[in-house]
Amino acid sequence: MINKYNVTIHILFWSIVAILVLITALIVLTQNGEIDSFIVKTGTEIVIEKEPVYITQVKEIKEETEWFYFIATGYSANDPAQGTNSITATGKEIKTGMIAVDKKIIPLGTKIEIKDFGIFVAEDTGGKIKGNRIDIYFETKEEAKNFGRKVIWVRVLDNNIELAELLAD
Repeated sequence: MINKYNVTIHILFWSIVAILVLITALIVLTQNGEIDSFIVKTGTEIVIEKEPVYITQVKEIKEETEWFYFIATGYSANDPAQGTNSITATGKEIKTGMIAVDKKIIPLGTKIEIKDFGIFVAEDTGGKIKGNRIDIYFETKEEAKNFGRKVIWVRVLDNNIELAELLAD
């Protein structure tokens, strides 16, 4: 004879197990993002209304330019050992913020940025400045000597030239 109490217990036990499995499956599907595909397959549609977005300010984004590897040395004005005077190749009085370049690579008058050093203008040339070399002007011979020779990263700011094409030649 089957005990009615045992049958009731078995039915309640398996009902609870089925409910727990269903809840676990829903939790797993929700975390994996699969519940959305489950809802679509069953034909139930959920509509979420969002508030409209109004753009109040437009920020212009400049095109990112490439950085190029150069070797930099320091120079100063009126140094007979270096063969310099106080007038640049462009005819201007030399001052801080000017650099000497190979004008085949960086045309004179070009504004460039040297990473971690600042913005400079190519206003001078030099006899030993060929290819990817730059001379940075310093006020004194001692500052130029202390700068020594460094590897630097350069990017063109005034976009009149394509430095990558010039360096490839």
